Amino acid sequence: MNLRSVLRVALLLAVTTTLLFAAAARPALAQGAPSAPPSSTQIVVKSSGYTLVKLAVPDALNRGGVPDTRGVTEALSGTVARDLKIAAYFELVDRAAYLVDPAKEGLDPNFKAWFNVGAQGLVKIAFEISGTEVTVDARLYGVDRAQRVPLPPPFDKPVKVPLDVDKLRTHAHAFANALVKYYTGEEGFFLTRIVFTKRTGKGTKDLFMVSPDGSEETQLTNNGSINMLPSFRGGRIVFTSFKNGNPDLFVLEKGAARPLSNRPGLNTGGQLSPDGSVIAATLSKDGSPDIFLLNPGDGSVVTKLTDADGIDTSPTWSPDGSQLAFVSDRHGSPQIWLMNRDGSNQRRLTFQGEYNQTPEWSPNGDKILFTARDERLIFDIFTVEVATGTITRLTQNQGNNEEPDWSPNGRYVVFSSTRTGEAKLYICTEDGRIQNQISTGKGEYLTPTWGR
Repeated sequence: MNLRSVLRVALLLAVTTTLLFAAAARPALAQGAPSAPPSSTQIVVKSSGYTLVKLAVPDALNRGGVPDTRGVTEALSGTVARDLKIAAYFELVDRAAYLVDPAKEGLDPNFKAWFNVGAQGLVKIAFEISGTEVTVDARLYGVDRAQRVPLPPPFDKPVKVPLDVDKLRTHAHAFANALVKYYTGEEGFFLTRIVFTKRTGKGTKDLFMVSPDGSEETQLTNNGSINMLPSFRGGRIVFTSFKNGNPDLFVLEKGAARPLSNRPGLNTGGQLSPDGSVIAATLSKDGSPDIFLLNPGDGSVVTKLTDADGIDTSPTWSPDGSQLAFVSDRHGSPQIWLMNRDGSNQRRLTFQGEYNQTPEWSPNGDKILFTARDERLIFDIFTVEVATGTITRLTQNQGNNEEPDWSPNGRYVVFSSTRTGEAKLYICTEDGRIQNQISTGKGEYLTPTWGR
């Protein structure tokens, strides 16, 4: 049985599983907030697909006399709408179906009209510009119960936000997080950041950072060289750069990059341990590439973990820091392996496929993401269960899909895909069912890493 057949069987077995998200686990209400019965809406994942909450998100309402010339409306309601789409738990009501004019309606909803278009929830955002500040009033209404849903501060009352698009987007991301937590019981991820590599010129690549909705793209390096393979953990970005002619490791933190390891040969794949005490990396200073633990301060070698024939590379930490997954071709082809933190008990995890690489351990500890190449030389994304070795396929027949990484809560995956012809960033649910492109700029978006 070939790789595609085996993995397709694994996928068919996986989709029969019914998962129930904790919709009943509502966040505690803020002290002094009005009490209300919880919404009757539940979010369920079934083998036939998602049962989604249907939300209406009209444009933010300018309630003042100052015209919106700074993009406040888009920064608020546009950001929330994009976030909720990417969250994959919600279906947004088509604005063409609205039975009322949201601007004329204001903050006093006609619940019957919203009920008649199928909305279960209604997001209302009003703002007023005054000098260099914007007063923002962001609300959620339960249409099925015809009342406002109490949310924790700062969304229990209007708040003042600087008249700055980035700060307004941050406020909107936080509001989207509150909505996700209300409906699912889990924190949203929209205040996190994703780092990736993009070509910036002939023979140059640089690191960039972006919000999970694809906005606020910011360039992080600009040294006229190739910068690649970032890992974003514990507030530090470890990456490889050729700025000095050799593939050296650097650490980027607080806006400044400093050299970590410039030993002859490869210095790649650096990833900070969960406790921040060491960095696992691949060095070839002794000949063939092996995995070492480095001091995150001065880059000195703490210990050498592998010393087998072949290539050992791409280390990734278990969430408790007790183990590492890595790639080794010591048995002939690149496969995913496991070992203890001290290098003991090295054992092979994947036995299907002939080219498995780029592992990333789930924050929940139960699965490892990886990229595999099939017999057509096409790359796709899979997960393997740590306990059983069971493999599940997340992408198929959509170009090359590579370099996956987990969201901080382990519910989503960011990856690079060429399905539109040029590599762009996508976010999908942990089972791969719902996939959304998030990158909006020009150029190829490669090797994303999600900060956690």
